[in-house]
Amino acid sequence: MSLTPYPNPTGPLVSVLLASRDGARYLGETLAGLAAQTWPHVEIVAVDDGSSDETPAIFARFAASHPRARVIRTPGLGVAGALARAAGEASGDYFARHDDDDHSRPERLERQVSFLEAHPEIAVVGSAADIVDEAGARAGAYALPLTPQAIRRVARRDPPFVGGAVMMRRTAYEQAGGYRAAFRMSEDLDLWLRMDPATFANLREPLYAWRRHGRSQTARGRATMLDCAAIARAFAEERRDTGRDSYALLERARDRTELLAAYPRAGRLLLQLAIAYLRDGRVAEARGFAQRALAHPGARTEAAALWLASFAVALTPRAARARRASRAGSAPQGEAERDARPGVAAKRPAR
Repeated sequence: MSLTPYPNPTGPLVSVLLASRDGARYLGETLAGLAAQTWPHVEIVAVDDGSSDETPAIFARFAASHPRARVIRTPGLGVAGALARAAGEASGDYFARHDDDDHSRPERLERQVSFLEAHPEIAVVGSAADIVDEAGARAGAYALPLTPQAIRRVARRDPPFVGGAVMMRRTAYEQAGGYRAAFRMSEDLDLWLRMDPATFANLREPLYAWRRHGRSQTARGRATMLDCAAIARAFAEERRDTGRDSYALLERARDRTELLAAYPRAGRLLLQLAIAYLRDGRVAEARGFAQRALAHPGARTEAAALWLASFAVALTPRAARARRASRAGSAPQGEAERDARPGVAAKRPAR
């Protein structure tokens, strides 16, 4: 593996931000794809976030033979904290995200740089993507919103991108406040909700392969992902109403229970939790949140509507999958695989 030479120092530098914790299984393939990129001005800022497998050795071998790759070691900050650290160490004009188990086509970064250079009004550009299985065989298309109208519509509640497939302007990332470490998952959704969706775009060409497998973060921490997504949406609602959010409370809270006890808008957060779990087919948990929201005067009408809606959802294939997954101790697949990785959009038809 060798990075393309850097013959022209005047072009925009792309910093690839990659965080991994125990991601050795697919990491070599991921790094090979980054080494093969046709865009010549690339640095790779990788974070080994407290791995106990072969991840540190794989990163070390790669960095030893690639002078524009740097490895930072952190003690288990979580993906948001690790990515924030990588961004803080990066030198690029553009930040490109990449997950440790996915793969980019060689022309991905070049296509995205060209698009951003030609469209100064766009701050973040993603791309269409393929879904691949554990062996790397294509399993289908990862459907995303593609038109500006569809992107804005999706971005009101869900990530409009495959998280690892985006490239963003450094200035836009910094103006939004960057990744926030207290979001243990769904950190991309939190970031997108703090940016203007009119500055988002997706390329129609599938430049990224998103891997579905049982060891993904989704499979290992789905409840945390749903909680963090609900918190991100509640904070977005709070910013619209008050101009600020209560992130400092999230930083201090040890868990969801502590945040709810301290959060002045707990009723609104309970509604967002009920919605998140109901969309995932987890009906019993959603009803529990809706019932608690009934105790908050400003949330009662919506909570009652969610409670009634839960009876219809309970009859859907999504709920059946969630019940089977709960009995098996795994994450549901298919329609219920919303926000499938941290910052990955719901699987919905392309617009």
